Amino acid sequence: MKKRYLYSLLFGIPGFIISIVISFIIFGSLAGVLWIYAFGDSPWPSLTEIILPTLFVLCFLILWITTLVIGFMTGKRLEKNSTLSKKHILVSIGVTILPVLCIVLYQLSVGNIGPRSDGERCSDFCSQRGYPGSSMPPEDSGERSCICIDNSGIEIIEVPIDSIDPSK
Repeated sequence: MKKRYLYSLLFGIPGFIISIVISFIIFGSLAGVLWIYAFGDSPWPSLTEIILPTLFVLCFLILWITTLVIGFMTGKRLEKNSTLSKKHILVSIGVTILPVLCIVLYQLSVGNIGPRSDGERCSDFCSQRGYPGSSMPPEDSGERSCICIDNSGIEIIEVPIDSIDPSK
């Protein structure tokens, strides 16, 4: 395989992930600016439902194609050298894994993945039994219990949080 195509892959795979991340940042920033300065909580024009996703896709494609072209040109320039640099491959692997790892670690830290919190388990426990609300004692009290409450906020039952199945 010619180096121009190999380097297109070496730049393109991490470029794909980085392009998605940057596109989301730009999309979110643009939506935030439009919300704060242009439309606020009022109904947004239906045209924004077309323009914002289109800009997201365009931004992603421009960034990704740019990384592919840079990889192609770099590979073409390095074709005179017959050996393949392991350093370039390791950097490409690292730049591919790093954004994915950052996203996974962030999602783990905010509770979107990983074990469910005691509050979520308590809420699920109470709602499965038909109670409209749940409560837990303050963390610094040392009590680890789940309290199911009715519509008026009156405590109906209290169970130890450790007795609630964490898989449900």
